[in-house]
Amino acid sequence: MSVVVTAVVHPKPGKVEEALAAYARHIDAVHAEPGCELYALHTDGASIVVIEKWASRADLDAHAKGEVLARLGPELDALRERPADVTVLEQRPAGSDAAGKGSL
Repeated sequence: MSVVVTAVVHPKPGKVEEALAAYARHIDAVHAEPGCELYALHTDGASIVVIEKWASRADLDAHAKGEVLARLGPELDALRERPADVTVLEQRPAGSDAAGKGSL
């Protein structure tokens, strides 16, 4: 069953665009990782929200230990005020959505 992740990244003041550029340098490589179904960036101008969907927990774990994050992480560390707030969500279909329709 798929796994959805939200990560709220907190760039230092004035560093949002630099942080987005860091993601842009690596996002195609993330999209090419096995099991990546969604990896999308959003911003309100002060923070960056990354919404991810992985085919399985094993795919997410491989991403977390993989080469792409090993390169991206240090770039973001220099631009962040504090660590990202990361939430890992497992799908819980219910009611008429039991077949998983309409879920991320």
